[in-house]
Amino acid sequence: MIEHALQNIGLTPGEIRVYLSLLELGSSTIGQITQKSGISGSKVYEVLDRLKNKGLVSFIIKNGVKHFEASSPERILDYLEEKHQEIEHEKNDVRKIIPQLILKKKSAQTSVAKIYTGFEGLKTANEDILATLKRGEEWLSMGLTQQPRTWEIYFNKKQHERAKKGIVHKHLLNEKYKKLYQQRKQLPHTQFRLLPKDFEMPTSTEIYAHKVLIMILLQENPMAILIESTSVADSFRKYFYAIWNHAKKP
Repeated sequence: MIEHALQNIGLTPGEIRVYLSLLELGSSTIGQITQKSGISGSKVYEVLDRLKNKGLVSFIIKNGVKHFEASSPERILDYLEEKHQEIEHEKNDVRKIIPQLILKKKSAQTSVAKIYTGFEGLKTANEDILATLKRGEEWLSMGLTQQPRTWEIYFNKKQHERAKKGIVHKHLLNEKYKKLYQQRKQLPHTQFRLLPKDFEMPTSTEIYAHKVLIMILLQENPMAILIESTSVADSFRKYFYAIWNHAKKP
């Protein structure tokens, strides 16, 4: 019961054994403490230092030899009171920084994925790009091949809105789809680089702000996947520029 109570207030098993040994032995040398507690000489000094820091052990020197003594058991109550005061002080320190921690949590980007289906879903996802970006910010596009005429009309219209808003658009376009390049090359804030013909895919990857939008442009079942994650967007952005820097200019 004694050991359990002492352990509950934060003493380690080694500290308990040394402290109880000293209570029974009285003023003792290292050798006597080691023999009584069963703790090796190399460890017992470390344990005694911790007990001294807690105010539970003191020492005197007799004839040039250190003798250690256990403090009065009432000292345990003082130790607990000091611990309580220390905890209260720490709680007050934490209370002061709680508002700052809450602000950090609010500002941290969490990863979110959304799925849009059908052509109406593609339109909703595309609108998010224009709603998110401001003048001078970049919209990076990668991929895209032939698409239905009605889709082309809609996306070209949105590109005019994008240019008018001053958003910079960089597009890695398959060279099979030069018709799109001809339709948009005169738009302000617009740059193109061409991907090889065999690098054709039915998707378009849009990278903007902290988001990545993957548009699956299958006429029968179009879909868009929007990922909101700064780390994911940054990774795609690096990938885009690695290709952009080696892609062919129109």
